[in-house]
Amino acid sequence: MSGAQYPGKRFAVDIMLGKLAKWLRVLGFDASSMLLDDRVRVDRLMSEGIIPVTRREKFRDIEGVVFVRNDHQFAQLKELISSLSMGIDEVRPFSRCSLCNAELFQIPREAVLGAVPDYVFETASDFRKCPECARVYWPGSHRQKMFDKLESVTGWDLREGEGNGGE
Repeated sequence: MSGAQYPGKRFAVDIMLGKLAKWLRVLGFDASSMLLDDRVRVDRLMSEGIIPVTRREKFRDIEGVVFVRNDHQFAQLKELISSLSMGIDEVRPFSRCSLCNAELFQIPREAVLGAVPDYVFETASDFRKCPECARVYWPGSHRQKMFDKLESVTGWDLREGEGNGGE
């Protein structure tokens, strides 16, 4: 889905929270990773409708900034979801590249020949590709483990609408 069709929440995640940014992307959120160290940048992001997420104490009490207290990535994710009262209707699992944040697009099976392991080519039929870094995603055991972890953290049944993305 393009950002125009589904804008959703957009995040600017402080560079120190890289694993949290990755999991937000896995859930389908636009989650850029960047250095959030000055107030001007934070204010500019918020004026653009982007939610800054940080652990920097100096931003702790600024309205509109999500300050996470936890050290662990999944506790941080749970804290962020709770603080923003986010719901399952806001997620589009596996619709973004977990590495570079670009929206994935579906590609035909024939296009991945030689780009994925032979076994994957023989057994999978749904493939997505990142337009930025060219990484190819498909539904496999790694995706199932990620679903399991996210469902245990969020309490959401993410597999119900599984046609939303790829890996």
